[in-house]
Amino acid sequence: MDMDISLSWLDWVIVIAYLAGMIYIGLFFRKKNHNFEDYFLASKGITMPLLIGTLVSTFFGLDTLFGTSEIGFFEGVTGFFAYALPYTAMYILMALIAPKFRELNSNTLSDIMAENYGQTARIVSALASFFYSTNAMEIMGMGFIFALLLKIPYWQAVLLAAVIVVVYTYTGGLWAVATTDMIQFFIMAVSLGIALLICWEDLGGYAGVHAGLEAYLGEDPWYYFSPSGGYLTLGVIIAYALTSLAVLCEPAFMQRIFASRSPRDVRTALLISTPIWTAYEFACCMLGMAAVAAAGLGMIGETHANQALLAVVIKYLPTGLIGIFLAGVLAAAMSTADSYFLVSSGNLVYDIYRPLFKPDMPDQKMVAYTKKAVLIAAAISVALSFYFDRIMGVWVFQASMIINTIIIPLYAAVFLKKLKKTRLSGTLATLVGFCGTIGYYIAISVLGSYSEEWETLVMEVNLFGRTFELWQEYGIFLIPPFVLLAYIAGLIFGREKREKATGEAV
Repeated sequence: MDMDISLSWLDWVIVIAYLAGMIYIGLFFRKKNHNFEDYFLASKGITMPLLIGTLVSTFFGLDTLFGTSEIGFFEGVTGFFAYALPYTAMYILMALIAPKFRELNSNTLSDIMAENYGQTARIVSALASFFYSTNAMEIMGMGFIFALLLKIPYWQAVLLAAVIVVVYTYTGGLWAVATTDMIQFFIMAVSLGIALLICWEDLGGYAGVHAGLEAYLGEDPWYYFSPSGGYLTLGVIIAYALTSLAVLCEPAFMQRIFASRSPRDVRTALLISTPIWTAYEFACCMLGMAAVAAAGLGMIGETHANQALLAVVIKYLPTGLIGIFLAGVLAAAMSTADSYFLVSSGNLVYDIYRPLFKPDMPDQKMVAYTKKAVLIAAAISVALSFYFDRIMGVWVFQASMIINTIIIPLYAAVFLKKLKKTRLSGTLATLVGFCGTIGYYIAISVLGSYSEEWETLVMEVNLFGRTFELWQEYGIFLIPPFVLLAYIAGLIFGREKREKATGEAV
């Protein structure tokens, strides 16, 4: 079904006012940026309330909003148990270990990698962080919304989305991002909660949803209420669950940690944020299920999984609340996109260009270059948004990239202090993770074929007379064992006493 969203004048006023307000905040905070630390790390002075707002809002992205509801549409509560709950566990773990990272007084993850393994590890980890921090998911989602609202081609909608996010990220830096995130956090939480309550009640609660699912499927929908589901394979469930490991080396997470006032603030903010994240994931999953039930009961037309959440919300929310919800959807995208544009621009300038070509770059010039790099990050994000068809496909690729490249050498550096590290260990581990992930996706794209049944790329491999199916998503657990072997080999064959790395934090 091609959705057709027609907004009232009140809904339009709310959406336009929201977008204008976000741009104004970016312009307002321009005067607070006197140096790189002000622009990129908000002077390392983010208070705990702002920290909670920006942490929660940044990770209420469209991978959560549409990705979790997409799994809920196909699988029911598996979207929560197999995808969301592993994240809850990682959030709690991160709350316990985050103060350790704050005590390092670094500016980026690549600072830590450079100090322990040298420049090659810095550059490769920065590239992985850059690809992870591209905003393909958010730009795709915003483009989809703008295309529906404005009745314009998708490519034009994507460009419009990129321009809006770039404007206030370019001008305001992390101060603007954190402040807008606080507003976006409130809009998202309220709008999604209201949508779920109204929708679930109008469908008749559990009994009505069950009847709608049964009518839609033509069979007993038992697996929609089973944590293990029935549609996803075990391999994909594991892959989705493993993406939660990205929390432990998440560039935007780390940026907030480095920008906070104290280690104690970081721990408290993360512990407060965790139940909010979990509740949001649950709501998205339930709305995905509700969309299937509504279609089964004939309350909405048959819809694509990517459109499920919007279809059911537009059906049930009254005038005014639709505008608030759509502002909330845009908030979910923008709160994540602004954060990652800032991180990815820092990767290009602070982590790669500066140490390689201009180690003595003046602070003001570094701010200027970082702002220009926001434009480069936006262009690459737009390009990737046209390459991937599914939001979850983008997310698994990006999570695989950061996990495979960084997590093993990073945690060995920070928590295994007595381990005699070598440059070779970090260099080999990051290269195997980075190149292995890209190579795997290229192989799947070239040698695999698109499965209409599973809606993903699948490649058949013959080993020892047996045929195995490798899905696009499987790289996240196939590559890390090779990264670990590379790291161990580097420890064995590398020099025990490493030279002190250049290009340390400014």
